[in-house]
Amino acid sequence: MFKIITIALLVSMSTALPAKAEEIARATQDNPPQEIGAFARLLEKLRQHPEIASLQARVESSEHYAKGELGLPDPMLFVEEQDYPIGSSMSRNQEEKMIGFKQSIPAFGTRSAKSEKVQADAHKQQLAANYAFATMKAKLITVLATWQRIKEQEKLLDSQAALFGSERTSIKGRIAANQAGGSQLSMSQAESTEVQIMRTELDKEKHEVMAMLTNMVGEAPDIEMPPVMLVVWDHDPDKTYPVAIATKDIEMARKDVDTREAEFSPSFEVQANYGRMYGGDKASTIMVGLSIPLWASESQRPKLKGAKAALHSSELDQDTVKRNVVEKLDHLKAQIYTSSNKIELLKTKNTHLEASAKALTREYEAGKGDLAMYLKAKRDALSARISLAQERAKHIALIADFNHYIIGE
Repeated sequence: MFKIITIALLVSMSTALPAKAEEIARATQDNPPQEIGAFARLLEKLRQHPEIASLQARVESSEHYAKGELGLPDPMLFVEEQDYPIGSSMSRNQEEKMIGFKQSIPAFGTRSAKSEKVQADAHKQQLAANYAFATMKAKLITVLATWQRIKEQEKLLDSQAALFGSERTSIKGRIAANQAGGSQLSMSQAESTEVQIMRTELDKEKHEVMAMLTNMVGEAPDIEMPPVMLVVWDHDPDKTYPVAIATKDIEMARKDVDTREAEFSPSFEVQANYGRMYGGDKASTIMVGLSIPLWASESQRPKLKGAKAALHSSELDQDTVKRNVVEKLDHLKAQIYTSSNKIELLKTKNTHLEASAKALTREYEAGKGDLAMYLKAKRDALSARISLAQERAKHIALIADFNHYIIGE
């Protein structure tokens, strides 16, 4: 009768909490609409993060600058008074008083090229803002997955502690019946401290997670993670944020070349004035001037060569970014694949351990098995569940890291 009561107690304590943990692991499939809605709310709060808002403000700033580059320089209003010839007693008879304005007109094509360069910078800033949001979203997913893993592992560790408590109770009974020694009790107590150590580590992680969530979204929400699916990528690096940003650098460098080439065209200056001469006669003048690139070899040509060299450098930088992104994503895919295999192996291991525990239960009830072996099998099964929770969180984090490189995800 004592054996039957002991087995019933152990089975109830060791299966109830793991079953709850398994329920948590399946939560993303049981009620996805509510979870997705809660996660969408967090994403909206994430968009309001100062880092993201600052980048969006930079985009707006560049767009305004791009419009400003299309405008002409401010005209100059002037008042002119002439009294000539110098040194002549008749100079007062040649006096003129004029009012007019002067307008400079930059070389044709320079304003549009500069505007397009700044507009390209605005597009780059927008890509950078989107990339920053994708990066922070991946971090949020990772932290939420960690938070979910901590809660699951806490319940599993509670079950582990319960098993160790039952084991100590059994050992004490056997010691009283002269069927066991004190060394077994000491060993069980020593092994149970590992559970306490793991709980301490989880407490530390919990505080870190809450601090990161508060930083990102202003709260530490207790929600379950919605399903995180791996984005389909056709191995085209141009569809990634780092390469797209590098492409905008090339576009900006190319517009800088266009600007330097346009500077070889003449710039203009228009001047008009109106006034009154001595004696009351009215007069007006109009002057149109244009620049002559006499010093192009010393000023404009070196700048053009420098702009072309910068363009070539941007193209090489883009090629480097492409190589690095492809390497990174291929490596992440391999890690995701390995993690998937580990999850399946841990599931298989847990299945075998659970089957072993059930078999040992039957053997113990029949008087053929050892209680210590049964308890060890149950503890090993819980350890496998703890490792499985760890690997699932890692798997989600790897997928989130992979996805944040892809434009639009």
